[in-house]
Amino acid sequence: KRKLADSDDEDEVNPEEFFGGSTSKPAKPKAKPAGRKAKAAPMDIDSNADANPAKVIGFRADELPDVEKKAFNYAAVKAHKGAKNPGSKEIPEGTPNCLESKTFVITGEFTGMSRDELTDLIKKCGGRVTSAVSGKTSYLVVGDEPGSSKVSKAKTLKTPCLHEDDLFELIRCSEPSSAAEGQPEPAKRPKLEPEVIVDSEPRPVAAKHEPTAMPAASPLPESKLSLASLEPALPSSAAATVVARVLGNELWTEKYKPTKLKDLCGHKTSATEILKWLNVWASGSIPESRAILISGPPGIGKTTTAHLVADLAGFDVLELNASETRNKSSLKDVLGSAIGNRSVLEFDRRALHKLEGNQERQQAEDKDVRDSVRTSGAKRLVVIMDEVDGMSGGDRGGTTELIQMIKRTKVPIICICNDRQSTKVRALANHCIDMRFRRPSEQQMKARLNTIAFRENFKIEPNAISQLVQSTHNDIRQVINLLSSYMLSKSSMSYMDSKDYANFNKKEVSIGPFDIIGKYLNKSENMRLSFSDKLDLYYSDFSIVPLFVQENYIDNRPAGCETSLDVLDRVSVAADLISEADVVDNKLRGSQQWGLMPLHAALSSVGPAFHVSGGHDGMYR
Repeated sequence: KRKLADSDDEDEVNPEEFFGGSTSKPAKPKAKPAGRKAKAAPMDIDSNADANPAKVIGFRADELPDVEKKAFNYAAVKAHKGAKNPGSKEIPEGTPNCLESKTFVITGEFTGMSRDELTDLIKKCGGRVTSAVSGKTSYLVVGDEPGSSKVSKAKTLKTPCLHEDDLFELIRCSEPSSAAEGQPEPAKRPKLEPEVIVDSEPRPVAAKHEPTAMPAASPLPESKLSLASLEPALPSSAAATVVARVLGNELWTEKYKPTKLKDLCGHKTSATEILKWLNVWASGSIPESRAILISGPPGIGKTTTAHLVADLAGFDVLELNASETRNKSSLKDVLGSAIGNRSVLEFDRRALHKLEGNQERQQAEDKDVRDSVRTSGAKRLVVIMDEVDGMSGGDRGGTTELIQMIKRTKVPIICICNDRQSTKVRALANHCIDMRFRRPSEQQMKARLNTIAFRENFKIEPNAISQLVQSTHNDIRQVINLLSSYMLSKSSMSYMDSKDYANFNKKEVSIGPFDIIGKYLNKSENMRLSFSDKLDLYYSDFSIVPLFVQENYIDNRPAGCETSLDVLDRVSVAADLISEADVVDNKLRGSQQWGLMPLHAALSSVGPAFHVSGGHDGMYR
């Protein structure tokens, strides 16, 4: 055990310090235990330091002084510039994964490092950083002016605490956890598809591959791909490696596309509902709703889910997307006869027998399919209209004609769009079953991405996956493409590598006011965002976002309120902030003092959302 290190400073913009009104009350300091066992767990905190010559790292939460709630101070936010004295302390390197399985919460202001730099240091060493203290928190890293709610919560849960120097000492002295030591090295893993590096000859030779469970694409002809075409971008050896991989493989997004419902990254419940809907069509009946509208952000698997479900249900697919002309006349020519006919394969007895065998085998393997699909044995047709919100001026009359076709169709129609709030889509949604797909969670994406990395013999740290997921806004298609591109030059990715790579390939997403108000007023979404992220949401549309907050905050159910009086107190504080924001807005627009915009953002949007975030009754207005 190690000795208590000296306290030092820290850096953080804490919402409780600026908005106040936290519901958590500081707990009374608890008496220290009389004594503990001489032999404690590693990094455990022992009050009886004299009984054991080993040093103690950190201190107990009840040793922290009570922290008073502070009102919002815009000058303090504006003066906040990170570490007080950057570079004044030696930053430890630590051993790989020395903080694995440990969870940290950071609060206060630091001397040697800024908050972001401290977060990167912890994640680089394999630790996890969260925004709130909970029962799973391993350490609370405390600096000057810590947040009141975090301190009181740490006292209640008896969370061990660290200063900046304590954290540095913990990194220097910690050893990799047993879980990290027990993990096999990537080189020791059985290679499912070994990499073959071809000598830099004019004609590269394709790599030989062992049989795998995944279907392999046919090799590309050498005339289509040559080493000379890759030489300007890569060294000869690296270019030969690329050729060897591409000649025997297909794109990762195609290679690892789902073949079963359990392979889907989210959306399994919606996919099962579509299967049941197609089951009605396969039985020979026509359901009340003859079309389904799937909406959601790009890259989350909407089209993939539609194709997978159609294949599992035994349907042929006729797809029209934005690359085809979809005006009124073209839709009549292409879909006019299709919506009243069946597939040609339906009358092919050999194809029908093969289809029935495939369906029986699939149903035996996949429980969800077995419980949802009972086809009639005839292979029918399903029409997939992708990107229906992208019908432009050249597709005049296309949406109206599509609605008329849905009313009289004899085959199922699946429509897919990105912008559910589009005027064209709103009219179409009245005639369809509305299914809204959400972005898959980070944990769902991690499971799938770890599987892909293992099959490709690619070593990637867990925090590196989290960084890629956050930078792409949970776009699993883009993350898979980034990993496949990165593996052309390296076989492993650390957290710092992923941060640099993700910043270079960062996905810029334009979100609407309905998405913004959801991030503000939903408790889990609000806690996930930093103070600067919340300000960025305001700048997405600074004219309309404050109005959305004012319109919807009164209908929210603030989290953590036990009585109706607590709810009224929260709403009252939010209303006071909005009224102050109105005064700032008059000054901002009346005398053109645009430097007040950050203050207006904090008072009109960030502050009210902080107090009333929780659940919401009904839809946002």
